[in-house]
Amino acid sequence: MRARRGMIIVERKGEKILEVSPSNISQIAILTRGAALSSALLRLLAKHKVDLVVYSGFGYPIAKLSSARGSGSIRLRKRQYKAQNEEAGAHLAKKFAWAKVINQKTILREAGKNRRDLNLSRNLLKLSKSISDIAGMIANIRGDSAENIRKEVMRLEAEAAEIYWQGFKMLLPDGIDFPGRRKRFESPEDPVNIMLNFCYGLLASEVWLAVDSSGLDPYAGFLHADSPRRPALVMDILEEFRQPIADRVVLRLTSSLKDPQSIIEGRRLKRDARFQVVKAFSNRLSETVTFSGRTLPLSSHIFLQPKRISEFILGRLSEYMPFTLR
Repeated sequence: MRARRGMIIVERKGEKILEVSPSNISQIAILTRGAALSSALLRLLAKHKVDLVVYSGFGYPIAKLSSARGSGSIRLRKRQYKAQNEEAGAHLAKKFAWAKVINQKTILREAGKNRRDLNLSRNLLKLSKSISDIAGMIANIRGDSAENIRKEVMRLEAEAAEIYWQGFKMLLPDGIDFPGRRKRFESPEDPVNIMLNFCYGLLASEVWLAVDSSGLDPYAGFLHADSPRRPALVMDILEEFRQPIADRVVLRLTSSLKDPQSIIEGRRLKRDARFQVVKAFSNRLSETVTFSGRTLPLSSHIFLQPKRISEFILGRLSEYMPFTLR
């Protein structure tokens, strides 16, 4: 990949396969080994503030090139750090977890209403109701800082997740192995968990870019504790979009798989499968949904959420509204 006369040129084995203006794109994702990039291209991307994200074979962003001209606001970030130890921080921590649980409920409830198998339908609706009850418990937690309520919120979130993944398994086609939710560090070997982790990595990158554009510090979170090893605020906002985007993509893909094991090698997706998942993920991002009175592509909703957080912690909004599909 190189730059020529202000254009991005993509070549394969010396043959040009794409020429595009940097003004028409917002991000370049490197998903394969052996990609070569010229220094002229890197300067062009920085000039036009086009982010370059390099992913591991498991779909997690491991490196990101952004313009040195940051968008951080000193006043905003000071308020962000202060809010962590105030009721505003507790409010945000609850809202992130509550949204995730509500979205889990929504997926199971919608599936339960649409299943012809009455027994399956009843089971899904029952699980959905149990998750809804937990959402109510999260909403009722009281605290004067994010740290003071974090443990209890995450305990309830884990209870909801255990119920949700039971229902999620019921939504998978017959013959697809799903031993329960396994995170990336647990090195899952089944195709469903591998696809889920890959999609969560793609989603993390989208959220990270949105946080960067807002001026917030991606490492100063509310639901997730601060850590130099992961961007806690990115992980916070990610919770709102796991089910509406990543989980739905995986459910769609599994319904079309003839031989699930054929898409993986070892503990990762094969090259062609990665591109198939990226395409499905991108298509989902472009789908429009209505939230907070605005009908926009999901990618735009991701972009707006950090800005709403900024407005809330600056005192311009009385409440933060997390993204949910209800």
